[in-house]
Amino acid sequence: MSNTTTVQSDGWSELTHLSANERYLLLASDRRRVLLDALKETTVPAALVALATEVAAREEGLDAGDDEAVERVAVTLHHNHLPRMEDADLLRYDASTNCVIAENVSTE
Repeated sequence: MSNTTTVQSDGWSELTHLSANERYLLLASDRRRVLLDALKETTVPAALVALATEVAAREEGLDAGDDEAVERVAVTLHHNHLPRMEDADLLRYDASTNCVIAENVSTE
């Protein structure tokens, strides 16, 4: 595995192995930006439901107390956002346990 350097920029961690285009595509999604912010304040391992609840609480127009809203967020995280972020080597997600088991997001 190659060494990866983390560079802090605008409150998010950027991994130098990603091209500028890859970073822009990842950060184009509001939900992924909210998820990155939530991950910076979360210890891993982190359960999918806990992350979905935190994302719902931070997104405008969603109620973290609304189980259906949290479930919709969890589905998009599980099927879309977490796999994309794992492919970009930003985190490790175990889909069989619905748990983020490691992350590279800087907490500084």
